Amino acid sequence: MLSIAEIAARVKDVDASLVTGLDDDEIGQLRNSWNVQQLPVAYEEFLRLMGRGAGDILRGTDAFFPGILDMRGATDRFFADNLGGMQLPIGALVFAMHQGYQVYWIESADLPDPPVVLYMEEEPAPMASWRSFTEFLNAEYVTAYRSPSRS
Repeated sequence: MLSIAEIAARVKDVDASLVTGLDDDEIGQLRNSWNVQQLPVAYEEFLRLMGRGAGDILRGTDAFFPGILDMRGATDRFFADNLGGMQLPIGALVFAMHQGYQVYWIESADLPDPPVVLYMEEEPAPMASWRSFTEFLNAEYVTAYRSPSRS
């Protein structure tokens, strides 16, 4: 499994202009918008290296700054409309939303490299899960850059 820094470096090798990270102030804005004191170490590393753009990783998904500053409001609206589906677990943070009907959440901001869950609205259970944010990012990297359609 690649580290987050190795993924960022490999995407930069394809096109450095597509990979842009966040500074301390921007990460602070995100913490404030989510009303948390800390973010998971692995997720914060992703933000520092690729928080504004990660090439083809998560392309078409609202997962980047500054759009993620409204993620808390978007999450509240998503789950308010999610009648009959599951609710966001206590302590979980939604860090990405795809096309308004799928959300990705980190299970706990207190863990350094927490599990990640993908959930689609109105379903009784998650679509997918990963043991860690790093594992999730590796899967997204493989999908974006190692798929047969890119050959």
